[in-house]
Amino acid sequence: MILRISKLIFLSLLFVFIFGLFSGRIWDPDFWWHLKTGEYIYQTQSLPKTDPFSFTSLSKDPLNPESKRITFILTQYWLAQLIFYWVYHVFSFQGIIFLRAFLLTLLIFLLYKGIRREGPGLYTSLLILVPAVIILRNFTGERPQLFSFIFVFLLIYLLEGFRLHATRYTLYATRYSLYAIPFLMLLWANMHGGFVLGNIIIIGYIFSEGMKYLVKRFGQHLPPRSLKHLTLAGILSILASLINPNGYNVVPVLTELEKSQYMGMIIEAQSPIMIIRSGFYNQELITYFALLCVCILLFLMNVKRLDLTDIVLFSFFAALSLSAARVIPFFTPIATLMIARYGSRTMEQMKKTGIAINIQKRAAMRLSSFKSPAINIALSALLSSMLIFLLIKGNLFQDGIRKERYPEGAVKFLKQNRLAGNMFNPYVWGGYLIWELYPDYKVFIDGRGLIEEVFFQMHRVLGASSLHFAGIKEWKAILQAYEVKFIVTFSVNEFSGRLMPLIPAILNDPEWHLIYMDNNSLIFLQESQENKEVIKRFSMPKEWVWNEVIIETAWKAKNFRKSSLYITMGDAFIEKKSYNDAKTAYLKAWEIDPGSSVVKEKLNLLNAYTY
Repeated sequence: MILRISKLIFLSLLFVFIFGLFSGRIWDPDFWWHLKTGEYIYQTQSLPKTDPFSFTSLSKDPLNPESKRITFILTQYWLAQLIFYWVYHVFSFQGIIFLRAFLLTLLIFLLYKGIRREGPGLYTSLLILVPAVIILRNFTGERPQLFSFIFVFLLIYLLEGFRLHATRYTLYATRYSLYAIPFLMLLWANMHGGFVLGNIIIIGYIFSEGMKYLVKRFGQHLPPRSLKHLTLAGILSILASLINPNGYNVVPVLTELEKSQYMGMIIEAQSPIMIIRSGFYNQELITYFALLCVCILLFLMNVKRLDLTDIVLFSFFAALSLSAARVIPFFTPIATLMIARYGSRTMEQMKKTGIAINIQKRAAMRLSSFKSPAINIALSALLSSMLIFLLIKGNLFQDGIRKERYPEGAVKFLKQNRLAGNMFNPYVWGGYLIWELYPDYKVFIDGRGLIEEVFFQMHRVLGASSLHFAGIKEWKAILQAYEVKFIVTFSVNEFSGRLMPLIPAILNDPEWHLIYMDNNSLIFLQESQENKEVIKRFSMPKEWVWNEVIIETAWKAKNFRKSSLYITMGDAFIEKKSYNDAKTAYLKAWEIDPGSSVVKEKLNLLNAYTY
């Protein structure tokens, strides 16, 4: 009894600790347009038929009028968006943080239960959980995709429970695992388009179990009656998932989206291999590749005992995760479960050797001490101390938003000083600007990317395209076509680490005035009669932009160890004629990327110029 109570206390503290780890500040740029859409649905009591937030949006894509993609994005997430807004409305942003933490902690708890079901002991199971906690902590933010993360594994957990117990107990005792799935799919289909993955998982289970039954190979098959119930429940679940605002159209829309050029330019849609090659060596990606390798190794060690359902499930999500980093949180719990399953089988196989038996006996003798209440009490005390320490440092149960990621100062300026004309803004800031500024301002673009061509036009503007259109440089022609009068932007691309070409282009254009800057944002206003007074009040020397570039680059360099960021910083110091500071920045870039021809050339030019 004491042992059970001490374990319960230890596990409770552990999951409180995990909840605290997941309770980071709000950071996801897509969260804001979901929240605003939830508010819109709540206030109007209807789903949006056209986009109310962007002045560049149309009811149909002009280059692909048959596409239903716009309708899908406007309506598919409605239930999740309502939940976000209701939580925010009642509990403010702290409620959103805790909602995210609750969903991720629930996922970890379900994963823990799934691992224990495979046979590992308490402490082994907790050790296997560690990679999943590492990956999920920073890999996803506050968006409807959270619901898909938990629903994918909940679906697998229910199906695995049915598969595991169907041959051990009466069919009646295991039906509850199947009865819940149609309701799960109905709920999921109105929260996120990821429910399509659920349908693929169901089809994969039916196919794999059916094949095993027919050929009597590749793992233990289900009894005929159980297979019939699985098939019937699967069909009902797929039909239930079609009860959503877009019905079957979700499938062709998602297919269209995955094949689009637009998706190919979104960082999270890139292959994790490509991201690693770009210099993003974060712990989440490293842990992901470690999980992938361990799983493959265990499969090879158990190649004669592989289960077809396991292989189909693992291979599908492994392939998806290798093609797009945003699938990694879906893959992680599945890989973790496979490690528990085939790790246990490997240990069973090793028991057949005398060496393994001796190792097991010694390990059992050492681990027997962990079955005492004193160990659980000691671990609980250690966890309590860690909780208190991290709470004091502010690393757990955080509040608010990551302000450095958003143009908070620029938003405040725009609220206080009404600017005439349309606004141009980067894609990544669109959602936040919608939340803060609508209906006083509408955005050029946001994370929804409703019309692909507008997304590419944004890149041509930020890239200061020098192609000519009717005698005007393309970037200026695009702004004129949309009657853009002011620009809200950052100066440095976080992913590439390079200065946005639009910045020097505007600095050399007398039509545009710098009227606001802080540590991460700039506002440029075009010369016009309606904005004459604002320009007179707030215009500042445009060369001051280099101060903002240096500060913004320094902050981004803290989060991403990239030589290109220090090169950009050095270039900004050159513009300010601060040559010693420029040399320091270039040397830092050389330290990160020794032998870089670009850095070498910069240092040689600097030495020649200052000699």
